Amino acid sequence: MMGKSLFLLLFSVLFVCGQAQFGQLLTAYYSGIGADTLGSGGVNSIALAFFDPTPLGNSGNCDFTNPNTPCIAPAAGSGSKTLGWALSVFNATTSALSGNTSPKRGGKPTIFFSFGGESQGGACWDSLFGSSSTATTFGQNAAKLVTTVYKTIGQSAYVGFDLDVEGTSTNLPYVSSFVKAFRATASYNTYPLQLCALSGLASSGSTDHFKVAIMQQNGPSQNGINFLNMMVAPVDESCTAMAAYWLDSALSFIPPANKIFGVWGEIYPTMVLHGPGCTDGSNPLFPYMKQNQIGIGIWQWWTGSTSDITALINSVRAG
Repeated sequence: MMGKSLFLLLFSVLFVCGQAQFGQLLTAYYSGIGADTLGSGGVNSIALAFFDPTPLGNSGNCDFTNPNTPCIAPAAGSGSKTLGWALSVFNATTSALSGNTSPKRGGKPTIFFSFGGESQGGACWDSLFGSSSTATTFGQNAAKLVTTVYKTIGQSAYVGFDLDVEGTSTNLPYVSSFVKAFRATASYNTYPLQLCALSGLASSGSTDHFKVAIMQQNGPSQNGINFLNMMVAPVDESCTAMAAYWLDSALSFIPPANKIFGVWGEIYPTMVLHGPGCTDGSNPLFPYMKQNQIGIGIWQWWTGSTSDITALINSVRAG
C-alpha cells in the first residue's frame, strides 16, 4: 500500500502539472491588427476580440466546421469577424506564439475566443446566465466550438474560451450550469476557460464583487474556470498600486498560476505598468509572477513599435 507521504507528494505533483499545463500565459487581446509583431513582441497567447455570445445560447444546431457559421458573430463594435477569420489567425500566428511559450519556449501556445467586451454590454450575459437551460446550451456550444477548432487546426495550439463579462445587472445565477455543460466535453487540462473581472473585484464595493463567488464555486478547485483575468485599471498605475488589488487576501483561494494580471499595451504606451514595486522593494511583483507562473493580459495588441510592452514582457519572464 502506498505510504501517505508518497501519495501526497504524487498528488501535489499531479496538481501542479495540471495547473501549469498552459504555462505562463503572456496574452494579448487581438482585434486583427499588429499580427506581424506578435512573435517579436514576446507574446505566447492571444485572445481574439470580440465575438457576440448570444448565438451560442440560442442555437441547438451550431456547425463549427462551417467557417461562415451564423453561430459565430462579431460583438458590437468589433467589425466583421467570422469563424473563418479566426481560423486564418490561428494558421498565421501559432508558430510565432510558440516561440515565446513560458517557462520553456517552443511549446504549444494558447489562443482564446473572447466573447463580450465593453461595447457588447451586459444584457446578453444577463440573458444567457438567467436560466439553466440557456446557460447549458451556451456551455454545450462553447465546448463544441473549442473542441472542433482544436481538431481543425491539428491540435497545434490550445483553444480556449474567454468570458469578457462587463456591465451586467444581475449576478449571473446560472454560471454553474454553463461550466458544467462546458466541462462535460471540454476537459480542464486541454481547453482553458477564462473569466474577466475588474481588478478591484475583491472589494465588497466593486460592481464585480459577485465574481468572487463565481470563482469559489466554479474555479480551479472544481476543475471549472481555469483563469481569472483581472482587467486593466482606467488610470496609470504602478506595480505597487496594482498588487494591492491582485494580491488581495480575499482571492487567496485561487492559486497564483490561475491568475492573469491585466496591463495596458502600446495603445496607451505611457500607461504600461511600471515601478515602483515591479523589481524593487521588499516584495517585488515580477519575481513573484515568474516564480508562480502568473500571466498577463495585454489590452490590446497595437500597430507599430512594441518596445514598451515587450520590455514589460521580458521583465516579467526574467523576474
